[in-house]
Amino acid sequence: MDCCCNEAHDRTMSVTIVLFYTFVTLFMFLSYNPKPKKIIESIRSFLLHLLQLNGVPGPDDGSTQHCTTTVPSAHAPAATTPLPQPMGGSGEPEPELTPTVKSIWDIPGPRRLPFGIGTKWLYFIGRYRYSKVHEAFLDLHQRYGKIALDVDTVPIVNLFDRVDMERVLKYPSRFPFRPPTEIVETYRRSRPDRFGATNLINAQGEKWHELRLKLTSGITSRRILQSFIPSVNDICDDFVDLVRRQREEDGTIRNFQDIANSVGLEIICCLVLGRRMGYLTTDKRNDRFIRLAEAVKESFVYISQSYYGFKLWKYVPTRLYRNFVHCEEIIYDTIAEIVYEALEDEQHNCPDNDVKHIFISILQTEGLETKEKISGIIDLITSAIETLSNTLSFLLHNLSQSAEHQRAIAHEFGHCTKNITNDDLVAARFTKACIQESYRISPTTPCLARILEEDFQLSGYHLKAGTLVLCHTRIACQSEENFHQADRFKPERWLDQRDENDNVYKRQEPGAGIVLPFGTGRRMCPGQKIVDIELTLLVAKIFQNFEIEYLSPLDTQFQFLLAPRTPIEIRFRDRA
Repeated sequence: MDCCCNEAHDRTMSVTIVLFYTFVTLFMFLSYNPKPKKIIESIRSFLLHLLQLNGVPGPDDGSTQHCTTTVPSAHAPAATTPLPQPMGGSGEPEPELTPTVKSIWDIPGPRRLPFGIGTKWLYFIGRYRYSKVHEAFLDLHQRYGKIALDVDTVPIVNLFDRVDMERVLKYPSRFPFRPPTEIVETYRRSRPDRFGATNLINAQGEKWHELRLKLTSGITSRRILQSFIPSVNDICDDFVDLVRRQREEDGTIRNFQDIANSVGLEIICCLVLGRRMGYLTTDKRNDRFIRLAEAVKESFVYISQSYYGFKLWKYVPTRLYRNFVHCEEIIYDTIAEIVYEALEDEQHNCPDNDVKHIFISILQTEGLETKEKISGIIDLITSAIETLSNTLSFLLHNLSQSAEHQRAIAHEFGHCTKNITNDDLVAARFTKACIQESYRISPTTPCLARILEEDFQLSGYHLKAGTLVLCHTRIACQSEENFHQADRFKPERWLDQRDENDNVYKRQEPGAGIVLPFGTGRRMCPGQKIVDIELTLLVAKIFQNFEIEYLSPLDTQFQFLLAPRTPIEIRFRDRA
C-alpha cells in the first residue's frame, strides 16, 4: 500500500515538474525582456522548494514531521548525564531511541502552498497588507510564539525572542551578511554607465568593507562631526524661522513632513557637499527639491512592494519596476546635478574646512571608480532625507503627549542663548533619554535581517548556515518581558534613579541591548552619530521656542522604513 502511494506521489511530482517546465518555456519565449539564466536559477530554487513542501506538511495540517538526523551543531546544548536504559521483558536493554532534531521546516507558521506561493497567499486574500507588514509580523508572533516560519522564494525565519536575537546579532563576524535589496541591484546592473558592480547597501564581504571604509569615514569621524555642530545650529535656527513663517494663525503646520524633509536635505547636503542649499531660507516653491523628496518617498514604497508577490519584475518590466526606475532616474539626475554644481562652485557657504573635506575626500579616494563615488554620495543623501524626517516625526509625536517632557527639554537648554555646543549636547541627559525611548517605542526599522554564517540552535530548532532570519527588535522592545510598562513612553527608564536613601541606581531593563534603530555591529548605519546630533539640536531649538500639539492621529505604514502616514498636522504655539 505504501509503495503504491509512493509511486502515485512520484507520478504527481513528475507531472508537476513537466507542467512547470512547459510554463517556464512559454514564459521565456513570450516575455518582453527574458533573462534565461535568472529563470533557470529560479526553476532550480522552485523545484527544490517544491520537493521540500511535498515532503513536509504545513503546520496547520495537524501533523508535523521531524528531522531524525542527529547532527549536533556547535550551538547545540551540552549533553546531560544519560538516564538508565529501560529494560525489556527479557531483561535486555531496549534499543536506544534516536533523539529528534527539529529542522527549519518544523517551525510553526502559516500554511505553505506550492508553486512558488509559499505563505504569500495571506496577502492575496487580504488578511495582511504590504503597507502594514509590521502588523503582519506582530500577528505571526501572537499566533505562533517566539519563532515563526514564512516562505517566499526561500524560507524566512522570524525571531521574536530576545535571547535568540542577541545570539544572532552578536555573532562575531568580520563581514556580516544581510540579504540584498534585489530591485535596486537589478536596476543598477542595467545601468553600468552610472553605477559600479555593487553599492554600499548591497555589497558583501571584502567589497562592502572597502566601500564602507572609503565612503563613510567622514560622516563617522567624531572630530569632523563636532566641527559641524555650528552649521547644524544655523540650519536649526532657519528651521524654527520657517515654522514661524509657514504656520497658520492658530499655529498649525498642515504638512509637517514637507519641512522635515527640507531640514533633512539641508543638513546632509551641508555635511556631505560642504554647502548650504537654501531650502529653509525662502518661501518660494523649490520644484527641484519637491521632485526629489517625492521620488525618494515613492522609491522606498516601491522597494517595500518589491519584496512581496510573485516578483515578476525580475523577468519583465512590470509597472512596479517601471515606476521604481522612474524614481531612481529622478533621484540620480537631481542629486548628480547638485553634486556637479558643488564641484564647480568654489565659494562654499559653509566656512569649516573639515566639513568641506568630507565631500572632497570622497571624490579624491583612490581605488574606486568615479561612478562608485558619485553613487555613494547619492546613497548617503537619499538615505538621510527619509531617515531624519520619519524619526523626527515619531519623536515629536511621542513628546507631544506630555507638556512636562517638553518643558524639561526646554529647561535643559535654558542656559543656551545662542548656539548649542558639543558640551551642551553631552550634558543633555534627559533629551537623549527621550530620543532613546522614541527609538525603542517608534523605530523606523522594525527588524534586522541576517544570513546565518554557521549552524545555530534557536528556540530548539536547528538552522543551517545560509538561513535568512529576521530579528524583530521592534516587537521585542514593546514586550513586557523585556521592558517594564513597555507600552508607555518613559524616558526616565534610561536615566539614573535615586531610592529613598538617596542612593543612585539605574533601572535594569532586560531588553536594553535590543534597542537598535540603526542596526548593530559592523553593518550599523554609518549615519547614526549625525542623526543623533540633528535630533538633539532640533528638539532643543523647537522646545526653546514652542509648545507642540499633534493634531493628526499617528498611522504607521511600512515603506521600506516605517513612516508616519502623511499629511501630518502639528500645532506650534510660542512658548511663554
